[in-house]
Amino acid sequence: MTLLGAISLASLPAQARDLPAIEDDVFQVANSGAYPPFSYVDTAGNLVGFDVDIAEALADRMGVEVNIQTSPWNGIVAALAGGRFDACICSMSVTEERERAVDFTDSYYSSGLSIWVQEGTDDVHSIDDFAGKRVGSTLGETGNQWATEHGNGNWRNQTFQGLPDMLNALTTGRIDVMIADDIPVYVALNEQDLPIKQVDVGELPSWPAAIAVQKNTPELKEALNTALAEIKADGTYQAIVDKWIGEGVEFD
Repeated sequence: MTLLGAISLASLPAQARDLPAIEDDVFQVANSGAYPPFSYVDTAGNLVGFDVDIAEALADRMGVEVNIQTSPWNGIVAALAGGRFDACICSMSVTEERERAVDFTDSYYSSGLSIWVQEGTDDVHSIDDFAGKRVGSTLGETGNQWATEHGNGNWRNQTFQGLPDMLNALTTGRIDVMIADDIPVYVALNEQDLPIKQVDVGELPSWPAAIAVQKNTPELKEALNTALAEIKADGTYQAIVDKWIGEGVEFD
């Protein structure tokens, strides 16, 4: 039976690893479900995406079942820290603020912020040109943090729950500027004919993306790092990249 907000899959390796942090050999994983191509609900109601496949592959290597659930992005760190989940496999950027609440595995890719406007816009060439404009970002993401820290009242920040809503707001003129991680926007442009363009406003921050786990779970962190290394070595990781990001993309 398909559940809109969760997916539970059995994996069948020979033996489960000793992971005291995981109860009943069911790995509880969170992501937003609103960040295509990394996680989203498809037209059949299935939770799918790059991070979903990564979670399933890692669980298989660790010898456990996996239960992947969606959670609002702005509360996902608190939910993980509070014990609702074992891990967040959700393309989470590693920041100092987040490291105070959770631990991170080795990185499994890197992404940076990017600036987008509607095609035909010719008055945005630098951050100074954001003045007086409506600037969109996803609530709780690094782009939202950047917009909040750098706005200083010069522009109007508007927040969204996920990239699809934010892209719609930009293409329909409800916001003037969009701040987002670059890779998911590139993928969206490959899949859709969107009347938007990227603007070079100078150097913007980039971060490694890693799996977040609760503090004081060293066995789980070690097992995830080992499983990550395994799926990279045997080609599983690259096959997932080819499927969701694009063939031939070096995404590591």
